[in-house]
Amino acid sequence: MLNKIICQSGLCLILVVFLLTSCTSTINPLNISDPEITVVWPKAPEKPRIKLLRSLSGPEDLLDRKVQKNRLFRWLTGEMTEPMPLVSPYGIATDGDGTLWIADPGAHAVHVLDLKKRKSQLWMLAGNESFGSPVSIAFDASNQKIYVADTTLNKIVVLSMDGDLISYIAPEEPFGRPGGIALGLQGDLFVADVLKGVIRHFSVSGHELPALGSPTTPSGLFNRPIGLAVDVQGLIYVIDSLNFRIEVITQTGEAVSSIGELGDQPGNLSRPRGVAVDGSGHIYVSDAAFDNIQIFNLKGELLLVFGGDGKFRLSLPAELASDLENRIYAVDSFNRQIKIYQYLDPSD
Repeated sequence: MLNKIICQSGLCLILVVFLLTSCTSTINPLNISDPEITVVWPKAPEKPRIKLLRSLSGPEDLLDRKVQKNRLFRWLTGEMTEPMPLVSPYGIATDGDGTLWIADPGAHAVHVLDLKKRKSQLWMLAGNESFGSPVSIAFDASNQKIYVADTTLNKIVVLSMDGDLISYIAPEEPFGRPGGIALGLQGDLFVADVLKGVIRHFSVSGHELPALGSPTTPSGLFNRPIGLAVDVQGLIYVIDSLNFRIEVITQTGEAVSSIGELGDQPGNLSRPRGVAVDGSGHIYVSDAAFDNIQIFNLKGELLLVFGGDGKFRLSLPAELASDLENRIYAVDSFNRQIKIYQYLDPSD
């Protein structure tokens, strides 16, 4: 009997050592492209211009199933709780190297997904305060900071790469309601003030600079500006949501272009929610009414519509982000997912 107990104990010890050894083995990065997905736009026989690379539902997609799915392993390491999935994602930022920051007002939190390390974090605190409704997020690569716009806190939270509070941007004249945020070429910050109809502008140190209004409306104000992007030349793309267009302006507030108008045909806008610009100058606009993303050039000409059909269709898409590899990251709000697309070079 004693020998049997010793043998069983030895077997358990071997099992523990095996599992812990498996835990410390090298974890393969999660490829930003899922080889099992072959979805492209437009469909054959036309030459594809956009490819869906991957769809992410949250931290659970980062798990190395060969190691972490085993319940006994998770009991031994004390990791018994499931990671929080995306609840109601809206804003997104990326470093272009496998890390995503997702503003999730439904979870009152910011998700951090690191595809390379297959790790996730959940940031729920803005210093000593809890996030209320984080709706937009921006990554400052030069200064290694994360900016989060929170409509409940009514300020911009500035965080370190570890999620620690650096400062707040809470101007003397309070925001009407902060919406989309975007970084300028010098690390300055632009904030869409939804209710005041202007783009607030802040220096790297957080000092407020003169606001930008609409150069094309009689009032000089945007009509519910909700989202922003800044391209590699410093042009600012403003989602002027209730004017159903994207206004493109310079950093001194001069008009450059107007993209879209109200309607239900391709090239029209109804509920624009996200805007991004890739390195080739293509302008991507997500529309929550059409459940798609449309691509325009700076002249406002429609180039392509994608994302609105099939198994991987978008539903209530929100903010967009882009990287230097011409990848587009879309928040698929209703499906609680992030979808990553690749613009395919015409020479391919």
